[in-house]
Amino acid sequence: MTPLLFSRELGNDSIHRLHSPVKNASALIFAVVAFSTSINASEPEPIEAWDRVVCIQSQVESKPDTGKLCSAFLVTADERLFLVTAGHASAETNLKSKLRYRDPDGVTQWVSLKTFFRTSTNPWQRNEQSDFAIAELPSVDGAETYRSHLSALSISLDSICTETPPRTTEIVTVGFPLAIGAGDVISPVAVVGHVASRETNTANSWGHEPIVYCSPALAQGTSGGPAFLNNQPDGELTVIGMHIGVVKDVSGAKLSKMVPANLIRDQISSQATDE
Repeated sequence: MTPLLFSRELGNDSIHRLHSPVKNASALIFAVVAFSTSINASEPEPIEAWDRVVCIQSQVESKPDTGKLCSAFLVTADERLFLVTAGHASAETNLKSKLRYRDPDGVTQWVSLKTFFRTSTNPWQRNEQSDFAIAELPSVDGAETYRSHLSALSISLDSICTETPPRTTEIVTVGFPLAIGAGDVISPVAVVGHVASRETNTANSWGHEPIVYCSPALAQGTSGGPAFLNNQPDGELTVIGMHIGVVKDVSGAKLSKMVPANLIRDQISSQATDE
């Protein structure tokens, strides 16, 4: 019986020695998995291209119950931040206008334009040739969080197209048609369409302007919204133009009008190099 007892004790000791490394290995694997999960959980979700588009809401001062809304987007050039919208839409804004957006964490935020522009001076630089306007958002005390959010939503100047893509190219125009998506929760509307024309010199109230026609026709509130190339690889985006309105005839047929992106890029480049 002694050998059996000894053998039994030896077996238990062997099992104990065997279990210890297994337990240690399991603990190590669990720690690695937990650490990896922690890292992944701390990494921010990539910002979808459509959620980079913001809206500007303005109250008509002579009519307190009446409001105006337009779409807009942000562009970064040489660490400077620019807000871009339609020229006619910029004329309807004021320092009390609210810039509303979805921040990088998906939370709806707003900031008044007077937070960045604290004087009565019109901050917009309207293009003399085309219907768009640009305002540089300066770094000011008290607006650091808002500017950080908006910088994260911005599009690099290098992503602004220098040439209009060929006709039938598929695009996505993003904005807030009929104020859809501009409620308590900001959620820009993305509409798939196609380039319908080459860049065309078109008559307007002040002479002529370069226009790109696209389909489909989009509703009011989309003015100032960018059009992106569709079906691009993850992490890539290209702005090919900006929606400014529609053209129609007596039959009711309509096409969207866009500012070619190269005009926007040229003006931002010019402003970014100004001292």
